[in-house]
Amino acid sequence: MASARNPRRVVRGPRARAKPPRTPTLPASPSPTMLSGGSRAPEEHCGRALRNESLTTPRPIAAYSCAMPEPRLAPTTAPTPPAAGAAPRGRLAALLLLALSAVAAPAHGAPVPPQDEAELAALLAREREEADLMRRRGNPRSARKLLSEHLADDPNDAASRTLLARIRMEAGEYDKALRHGERALADAIAAGGPFELRAACARTLAETQLMLGRYVEALHTLESIGGALAPEADARDAWALGRALWEGGDRDGARRIFRLGVSTSNEQSWKGLVAKAACERAVGRLERASKTLVLADEQATSEGGEEPDVLVALADLYFESEREVDVPGKRPAGELYKAALTIHPTHAGGLLGLFELHRYNRRRTSRTPAAILAELLTAAPSSIDGLLAGASADLEDGRLREMRTRLDELRLLAPNRRELRTLEAALAWVEHKEEQCEAILAELLRESPEDSRPEREVGRHLLELYRFAEGLPFLRRAVERAPSDYEAWTQLGRALANTGDEDAARAALAKAKSAARGRQDAWRNNMTLVLKRMKEVQVVESSGELTFAWRPDAADILREYLVPFYTAARSELAERYGYTPGPTRIEVFRRHKDWSVRSVGFEGFPALGVCFGPVVTALSPLCELRGSFSWARTGFHEFSHVIHLGLSHNRCPRWITEGLATWEEVNRNPTWTRNMRRELVDARANGDLILVRDLNRAFRGGRILFGYYEGGLLCRMLIDEHGFQPMIHLLEAFDRGLDLDQAFEEVFDTTPEAVDEAFRAFVDDEIAALAIEPRWTRKQAVRLRIGLAREVPAAGPERDQWADDVCTLAWSAWQAGRLIDAQEALRRLDRAGLAPLRGQFLRGEMALARGDEERARELWEAAVAAGGREFRALVGLGSLQQRAGELERAQRTYLLAEAAFPGYDDSDLSAELRLVELYLERGEPDEAMGARERWLAWNAGEYGMRLVVAGWHVAADRHAEAVELFAQANEVDPFHRALHERWARSLRALERHEEALRELRVARILPHELDADLPGPLAPEDEAELLALAADSLRALGREDASRTAALEALELDPDCELALELMSSLK
Repeated sequence: MASARNPRRVVRGPRARAKPPRTPTLPASPSPTMLSGGSRAPEEHCGRALRNESLTTPRPIAAYSCAMPEPRLAPTTAPTPPAAGAAPRGRLAALLLLALSAVAAPAHGAPVPPQDEAELAALLAREREEADLMRRRGNPRSARKLLSEHLADDPNDAASRTLLARIRMEAGEYDKALRHGERALADAIAAGGPFELRAACARTLAETQLMLGRYVEALHTLESIGGALAPEADARDAWALGRALWEGGDRDGARRIFRLGVSTSNEQSWKGLVAKAACERAVGRLERASKTLVLADEQATSEGGEEPDVLVALADLYFESEREVDVPGKRPAGELYKAALTIHPTHAGGLLGLFELHRYNRRRTSRTPAAILAELLTAAPSSIDGLLAGASADLEDGRLREMRTRLDELRLLAPNRRELRTLEAALAWVEHKEEQCEAILAELLRESPEDSRPEREVGRHLLELYRFAEGLPFLRRAVERAPSDYEAWTQLGRALANTGDEDAARAALAKAKSAARGRQDAWRNNMTLVLKRMKEVQVVESSGELTFAWRPDAADILREYLVPFYTAARSELAERYGYTPGPTRIEVFRRHKDWSVRSVGFEGFPALGVCFGPVVTALSPLCELRGSFSWARTGFHEFSHVIHLGLSHNRCPRWITEGLATWEEVNRNPTWTRNMRRELVDARANGDLILVRDLNRAFRGGRILFGYYEGGLLCRMLIDEHGFQPMIHLLEAFDRGLDLDQAFEEVFDTTPEAVDEAFRAFVDDEIAALAIEPRWTRKQAVRLRIGLAREVPAAGPERDQWADDVCTLAWSAWQAGRLIDAQEALRRLDRAGLAPLRGQFLRGEMALARGDEERARELWEAAVAAGGREFRALVGLGSLQQRAGELERAQRTYLLAEAAFPGYDDSDLSAELRLVELYLERGEPDEAMGARERWLAWNAGEYGMRLVVAGWHVAADRHAEAVELFAQANEVDPFHRALHERWARSLRALERHEEALRELRVARILPHELDADLPGPLAPEDEAELLALAADSLRALGREDASRTAALEALELDPDCELALELMSSLK
């Protein structure tokens, strides 16, 4: 017999002689008495426990299984030996020969002595332990094979059969699991087997029944073995019985049983300790559960290594108790889940825990939640807990068609699961079937009146869909039903904050903290702190239907620009969409981390604004990103969401609202482009454009920014083809409850798949003029390598395509740092007598990398002369030419680079900025300014360069152009006194005196502490100059009294102010 970690067997089938087995590396074998057909079957851990008082949706039932028990008093008689004359056959015969290898075998047909039968039972028990270890290490196939051999020899082997039932359950083969489980329990009872075997069989069967939502049957199964259960002594029995009572609605009875499990001894196997911790967690004793699980981990480690079941149980506990709050001395939940999956790569509990963790914390972007869940459903396609998790995510991601498919599967498998029915209620509400939703909830509450989970989960799903106002009533009902439901209080606080009632939100979060009884929650803690800080440092002002919250020291300046900006945006968008929103609150944050926490609950969210419908959160131009982004673009984007979400009652897929908002940006101001064309080239080349059905998920992962960009392009494509009005009809269709397929069919007479196909063609047109080598993914390179012909095609398009594919493989290898592979790919081209220009550009880059600038230049110039264009190579070539003093040639090359990719988003490689440097070197400032202006057309957040170019226009008396640039600069950072003074002078030159008065007033009142250029107070003579300019504009407007007053104020500050003296003289 092979070791447990390498279970290759040497004993198979009938044989006359067999080698003695190697002793597996396992815990000591049970006693012969225990093994005489009465060893407890190995079972999985009991680790994922209920949280306090049904406040949290229970973890997957499959993870709560009860592992191999320890001995309990049992009958000591050995099983009945074979009848006289009956020879042992098959596997039993071979194993018996193993046991008797050191002594003479009994005569043929003689009965097997009882002590030899005990030896045989011991060997079978060891193999069950080996099979269980295979299962716990992610090798169920080998475990099934071994157990099936047991059952082939002895179909009444209840211990092996119940373990096989567990393996079938974990694989999602529930019919087989039930069949084996029922047979195992029946055989154990019929044989009068020991109590521990009956209990193990009953627990396994009950767990399968609980998984299937057959709560009454599960309780009946456990009660059917009567005194065989000992919840007061065995935590596994307590956990199994308590779970059945809990899910069946008898919460008081369940709590009594759980408390029995809590009182059991610590002198149990690690598997029993995991069950005990589950009971402790169920009654809210988290600290004690933590200690118990640490003890279980120590015991498991001492017996042969860490166990995934223990690690996952610890991770679940820490996730419940800490919720991403760092606690010294504790391993983070994510680390524990990953450790478990290192041992058992498809462990259901580990994958589901990691999935939930990544859904909870958007900053975890190493893997998408969808990819994590896909691993589980690949290993067990019918996993009920996996399908439930997927259906929940589909609902929150707006993938209603996919959700319905999963629900159909679940109805066939487990129609009575409470989680399934809760999801059906949530879907009914989303589809405008409010009565159906309420009927389902009422039925669930009749079965378990204390259970607040259904109402809480319906409310939470609506919040995830940004339907905060609709989620509020469900969450209020949940906390009324179960005032100790801390998660319901947390979600209620979230809903209140995002509908603008922040005082009530603070109160709800305080109740959540109290009800949590020491459980931490990073989101709750963060939101509580930021709401408290907002109350302390912000002031609230109202203007019509708009309310603003900002810091008082910046209020005068923000009021001057943000109030009219948002008011105008509201009017413009309301007219375009035919919808006028209600009151809206706009919160402006000085610190990025405050904004990020207020928006998503965590720091580090990679955006500038968020809209919840009636509430907009936005970064102040004074935040850490000062001078690098347009607050106006952010404001217009977010306020368009106010319209979109109001018009559709927050029922529209996020990618459409984000796409429309991104389209609105560029439609209002072309410089507000997101300029992710480089990423678009890469995505198209690698086949990584996000499908319409999957686009909502992009906003939860690492491609969120590309999700904005692609959504904007999709909306632009649809508007270009169908006009703008159908987009309004699309929002209205979602408001009526249509899903993506139905809405596309009704409005555009198309399907998501057809839109994907049209979008690929649209993107091809969009990037056709761009000449840059894509950044290739490993996946695309593998696809090409597999499909590449070994022999070079003779001629024609096939030969050209072959050469292009080899170039792609060469570039991919080079980009991945595999020089030898890249060189070999290029040699294939040489052997074929082919020299595509893409290959030449790569050879030039490789030459430059090894320091051979002369060779790089030679290769690049030849490729360009032959008509080749590659942006990065052109920039590199221009740089070499410029360094060599060949400025005319470098200019031509840089212009080619600009044509190959105008406005490239990386300033270090920008052809326009390279031209600026070159023109200045050549003494051509006007050309340099022209190149700067072309760069600004792609970069809305470039503050300083706008002032430089504006000054150039002013010097040439082009004040109209200067005014436009000053206005754009103000939309980046209005806290520069010099900006407002210069803007005012150009406005005066254009005789736009009312606007000039505004800028002069702002220049005077701008707090010097916030001025990035001149942090000191305004000198009297400078203020006098501003007053005199204002007086002159007032006179031009015919307001002589006001002009005289302003001039007198100027003279009080500076009696020698020439302009004020002239004005007073003329006004007399």
